[in-house]
Amino acid sequence: MNVKNLESLKYKRGLYTYLDLLIIEALGKYGPRNLNKIAKSLKIPESTVRYRIKKMKEKGLLFLSTSVYHTNIGLKKNVVFTDINPMFYEYMPKFFRSLGYWSYVRHVHGDHEGFHTLYIAPAKNVNEVRRFVRGMKKLDLIYNYNIYYSTCLYGVKPSTKWYDLKSNRWEFKWDTLKDSIENADTELPFNLKDPDGYPILADYMDIVILKELELDPTITYNELAEKLNTTPQNIYYHYRKHIIKNNLIEGFEISFRKFNPNRSLVIYFITRFPSYDYFAKTANVFRELPIIHSMGKIIGSNGLFYVVYLPVEEVPRLFDTMNELVELGFIKDYEYRYAHYKDYAARQTLAYKKFKNGEWEFPFEEYMNELYQHYEEALRKIRINS
Repeated sequence: MNVKNLESLKYKRGLYTYLDLLIIEALGKYGPRNLNKIAKSLKIPESTVRYRIKKMKEKGLLFLSTSVYHTNIGLKKNVVFTDINPMFYEYMPKFFRSLGYWSYVRHVHGDHEGFHTLYIAPAKNVNEVRRFVRGMKKLDLIYNYNIYYSTCLYGVKPSTKWYDLKSNRWEFKWDTLKDSIENADTELPFNLKDPDGYPILADYMDIVILKELELDPTITYNELAEKLNTTPQNIYYHYRKHIIKNNLIEGFEISFRKFNPNRSLVIYFITRFPSYDYFAKTANVFRELPIIHSMGKIIGSNGLFYVVYLPVEEVPRLFDTMNELVELGFIKDYEYRYAHYKDYAARQTLAYKKFKNGEWEFPFEEYMNELYQHYEEALRKIRINS
């Protein structure tokens, strides 16, 4: 979008003004820590930018977070899909959260009722994460599970690429994807490539700063200093000399509610490709699409994990397009789970309390004991209610 006659567009009716959409797109370009640049690029006061962001956040239209590059602090993403025992449905979030390194937990639908959980856990403890999930299966809480190891999730920048100003609505250009993939580049950003390792390039102050930035990427040095009981100079030093220098931030999550939440779906895909070239070409096209929220490479394979957000009426066309890409040989196969957009998804920041003396603790027995306690409590409640 280009800036055109902003004064007249401020009065546009609907969820967002045109100015709001310009600010959201600029947030993707410059990041939420550069509001002054956003204001200059749009030729409006910084106070207006802050006010519009504040209003959108208050209305639940805009969500901002810092995307930590977990690879460089020794953490690995465990993407978990499970088919659950329906008897324990309402207790499932507690079960999954017993392992303290959970990032989000969400009820999903597919062939069976299930849950999707993302554990961002120490790379050295991925086997313990698997043992924990296997322990849930032994208790008959879940029937089946799949665990995929992903690169850090690439946050797709907000775009009005498919937004038509004349009609004031989104247009879904499914028929352009085939040609776009055929002509796409195969060079990928660093966070969509298999990492060489999982070094810990942070100290405790870096970790707690990252935790606060996850909660609010617009927070100032002074505000951080007050929260963390230190000086703004110390915050600035750690941010510039550690966090930025050691590449501990990969970007920012900028999510905005494009569609009616009562008629929208979030779909989690695992897609496999016949070759690296088709994987890379498709990933490069998908990371420009306004319907894609985030994506990560399945480590050690030509596979892609990605999250799609779109209106329910577009779902048949999405799957028609996916099936066409399979028929053309661009995609080998895919699997998916879906959730209703309005359904609550529990989230938490990185598990900063487990970072001690420059290492991540992983108290496996403690996590299993908490799981057993929740299990016994659930059984008692089920017996009382039966």
